[in-house]
This record gives sequence, structure tokens and C-alpha cells, in this order.
Amino acid sequence: MIHVTFQPSNKTAEANPGERVIDVAVRAGVKIASDCGGRGKCGRCRVQFEAAPAAGAVSDVLPGEMALLPENREGYVYRLACLTRVLEDCTVIVPPESRVSDAAPRKPFTRYKIPIRPAVTRRTVTLQSVNREGPFLSFAARIRNALREGDADHVAAPSFPILAEASAYLSGKPCTEITVALFKDKEILQIRPGVREDLFGVALDLGTTSLAAFLCDLKRDRIVGVASGLNPQVSYGEDVISRIAQIQKDPPKLEIMQKALVDAANGLIRHTVEEAGISNDDVLDVVAVANPTMQHLFLGLNPVSLGEAPYLTVCSEAGEVEARHLNLQVFPYARVHILPLLSGFVGSDTVSVLITRKPEDLRGNVLMVDVGTNGELVLARDGILTATSCATGPVFEGAQIKCGMRAAPGAIEKFWMDAPGGTIQYRVIADQETQNLPKPQGICGSGVISAVTMLLRAGIVRRDGAFDLDCGHPSLRINAATGVAEAVLIPATLTQTDRNIAITQNDIRAVQLGKAALRAGIEILMKDRGIEHLDRIFLAGTFGNYLDPREVLDIGMFPPIGVDRIEPIGNAAGDGSRLALFSLDKRQEAVDLAERIQVVELSMRPDFQEVFVDSMQF
Repeated sequence: MIHVTFQPSNKTAEANPGERVIDVAVRAGVKIASDCGGRGKCGRCRVQFEAAPAAGAVSDVLPGEMALLPENREGYVYRLACLTRVLEDCTVIVPPESRVSDAAPRKPFTRYKIPIRPAVTRRTVTLQSVNREGPFLSFAARIRNALREGDADHVAAPSFPILAEASAYLSGKPCTEITVALFKDKEILQIRPGVREDLFGVALDLGTTSLAAFLCDLKRDRIVGVASGLNPQVSYGEDVISRIAQIQKDPPKLEIMQKALVDAANGLIRHTVEEAGISNDDVLDVVAVANPTMQHLFLGLNPVSLGEAPYLTVCSEAGEVEARHLNLQVFPYARVHILPLLSGFVGSDTVSVLITRKPEDLRGNVLMVDVGTNGELVLARDGILTATSCATGPVFEGAQIKCGMRAAPGAIEKFWMDAPGGTIQYRVIADQETQNLPKPQGICGSGVISAVTMLLRAGIVRRDGAFDLDCGHPSLRINAATGVAEAVLIPATLTQTDRNIAITQNDIRAVQLGKAALRAGIEILMKDRGIEHLDRIFLAGTFGNYLDPREVLDIGMFPPIGVDRIEPIGNAAGDGSRLALFSLDKRQEAVDLAERIQVVELSMRPDFQEVFVDSMQF
């Protein structure tokens, strides 16, 4: 076996001769950026080797690799981790621009007050004592009798697995008083000795890029703990199409990706449970929401059909699965409730957003937008709902941008000029623990929108998206190495990477493509419903929460509307998953919504391409 060491993390993993560096990195727990899913297309997974030791220790440079590599530094060579194969023991240096930040993603949430009616309740009963005269009833029979006497005759007898778990927990100790946890007042989930009142559940928001877990006290109607983290599947591609392609090419990757996702969710659950001072076995209910691909991967369903027309799901209906079947580390027999999908590209996360809204929120002409790797849209016209999904690409997550990165400490989230055509100013995301402002490392999604808007307002970028090379602004230049026009926003002397942070002509085109896809989807929904203007726009999702409404209007992402009519609503998908955790009524509302929402498949629309091209202009 070969030993591969990664620096600066100093992590080592064994590898087989000929194995790709990026696959060894995943096994070592080293996160390397890869927008394209390791297909040698994006150039984001650049790593370094000392030139002399690398000779013979790794595979030769491929012809297609050269075009994606920067100029080598003295004594070191750059390679792409997805195209380089290890042949002997070696050390891989992961430069700052290729590292995936471990910082928890920003996941703003809103506290809602609703009448609570959780799926799980507790009931304490006194068991009939056993003496020498009898009757000599079994533990299960005494539980059944106690429930019947307590006006719970409708509850089914405890199942063998539940009795097995309870008997192991009790270890043969006699008890006269027990507390049972009931699922939907019909089924016994758990049996514990004595009186127990605490009741906990977890709501999961499983995003393409980031994950969030909310530990909730279902008895006292409160959030006990919150944790968020990066979705480890980003190692297999920034977008869901890349991940589907990986599974299509290598079917065993499905199990690997599912395990990576569940392990990450378990890590978040473990963090919140430990912070609250309770046990994983105290978590008796789970609700999870996700886009269709992530939901399939979480459940272990093959998502390949989602990547090919007509984009059919394996299962769209709401339902439950026991946590043990997913290896989710809560009480093994807790149910994991999944909200319904709307289509192969509009998921339960969209339904989850909608159940956070009151009926009056959807009166008039109202648009709900969740902008991410996919842009989900729901248009309400006096309560009649139409939904669609737009392939905006990962540009709004900071991916497929030359200096792009996720929203983490060191990412620039805002740009402006101190005067028209003047000096470029910027704001960097601070370290959440220390609140220190690190040197800038790259540009996150909101920063990309902000940068393009700033360049557009200053006349450096024209309405057609091209740089105005005659504008005379000092930031504008032709990159000597690539021959591509770019605007240098921050010089190398001020950055973490010792490289200029710039927006290139290709970056601007990526923004145009993403915003045109979104705008075209909006225009088609409005046309179908005979709507000429919008009364209100709800911006859902973490990305939407940090957008400046004036900037998105300036680049034409939305139809003209007053700035005060655009309302960010934070991580509404996560909020909706919590509401469904607290209330069976919200779960039913989700099912009802899924049945009455009409879904428009843009890829099937002959007018989409024309509207898309018309939407390219800023």
C-alpha cells in the first residue's frame, strides 16, 4: 500500500497504486474543492507537490490538465487532484484556494408560534402488580391492560422489537410505573421505567451544499440546539447533476454518498444532543426536507432517473421510515418523516418553505424564490399555486467562478465604490467565534452578485455583459496568461492566497446564465397565469437572506418591483421542517399543498429558450 500525506492538515491515508488523489483525500477526511465532481473540467481541485519528490511518485500531466493549471512556483508543481494518480508514497499540499472551509454555514432561522400537536407523545401508566396468587401476566399484557384502563384502548400492543429494546434497557428489573412514547397515539415507540416528561425531536434541512439540524423540545415548544455543517457530498460535485452522474457511472457510489450524508447528519445531531445534556435515545421523532436528489440520496434511493427526461422520482409521496434503517443516531425506532416532493426538480424543501406562510401571505400576485444551485419558484395568484425549478447552476454558491468560494470566513460578501468610478471597497465575512476579519480569500455568492452590480453601475460592464475596455478604470485589464478580460477587485498583496481577486469575463457570463434562467422561469410562470406585475417577493434560503434587493433588481434577476416589496425570509426550508416536527397539522398541510400545486417543467417548454435569451441582458 502507498501512504499519502496531506498538508497542512497532516492527515495520512493508505492508497492503492493508480488511485486518484481526490479519492484518497476523501478517505483521509481532507476536503478539496471540486465544482465539477472530479471530472477534470473546473480546475478547482488544484494541489501542489514538491517538484523533485513528485517525479515518479504521481502520474504524468495529462494534455487537458495543462490548460487548467496556474504557473508553477519555484520548486513546486501544480496538479489537479481529480486527474493525478498516486504511484508511490508522496505528500500533497492543498493550497488555501482549494481547501473547503470547515466553518459552519450561516443558517438564519425564524421562530414561529403555532398550536403544537407533535406526532409523538408520552403517557405514564401504573402496571398491575404481580404476586403469588397471580394472575401471572406478561410484561406486554400488563402494559396493554394499563393503557386500556387509562382510556388508550386504541393503542396497539407493543411490538417484539420494542419489547426487546425495553427488556434490554430494564435488564430484568421489576417496575410498577412506566412511561410509554406513542407515535400518533396508536403505536408504542419506546418503554421506559418511571415518570418521563421530556420529549425531543430533530428537524433536518438537507441542502446540496450545507446541512442544518434543529433539536427541539416537543413538550415545551422550544428550540434547544442548532447545528450546521457542510454537506460532505460536495467532494462528489457542487451540484446534484454531478452527483447523479457519479452514481450513473459507478453505482456503488450511491451507498458511499448516502453514508457520507447520514454520517454528517449524525454529527450535527450528536453536537446538539451533547450541548443539551441528553441522550440520542431521547430523540423520538425526526422530520427531514431536501431537494429531490438529496432526498433520494438520504433514503438510499437511486437518483439516476432524476438526471434524464422525463425526470421521474422513485417516490414523491410523504412517509416515514424507522431511523435504524437509515443508521440515523437517534432512538432506533423513532420515525423519520419525509415531506412530499412536487416533481423531479422541485422538492420537499420547497413545500417546507410554503408551510411557513400564512394564507394572507399568498394573496395577490406573490412570488416565492429560493435561489441556490437550483432556483425554485412558486407563484401564487390569489392562492392558486404554480411551481417550477430553474437550472441556475452553482454560481450563486460561489462555484464555477475564478475566485469563488462558499460563504465562510475570508469570503467577500459585499462590494461598492467610494465614489462613481472610484476606489473599490469590500466587506469580508468574519470568523464566527473570534469576530476577527481575516484577509480576503475569495468571493461568495452574494459577493459575486454585488461585484457584478458594482461594475455595472460604474460602467465597467455594459448591459450586454461585456467589459467596456475603453472605460479607463484602473481595475480593468487583459490577463496576460489567459488573454481574458478581468477586473482586479483586490490586489494580491491584500489577500490570503497572495493572488489577485478578480472577476473575469467568464464569471460575468456565468452570472448572466444563472440570472437569465431564473428570470425566464419567472416570466413563463407569470405569462401562464396572465400576471403583468408582482405584488410581493419572498426570498427564501441562506443565499437570499444575504442578497441586497437593490442589486438583484439592478442586474435584472427579478421583474421590476419596489425594493420594499422584496422580503428575505431566511432558511425557510429549515423553519418549515421544524413546524412539521411540532405539528401533525403542518404535515397534512404539506400533503394538501403538494396535491394542488401545478408544476411547470421548463425543459418541455418551446418558448423557454427565447425567453432565456431575452433575459440575458442586465
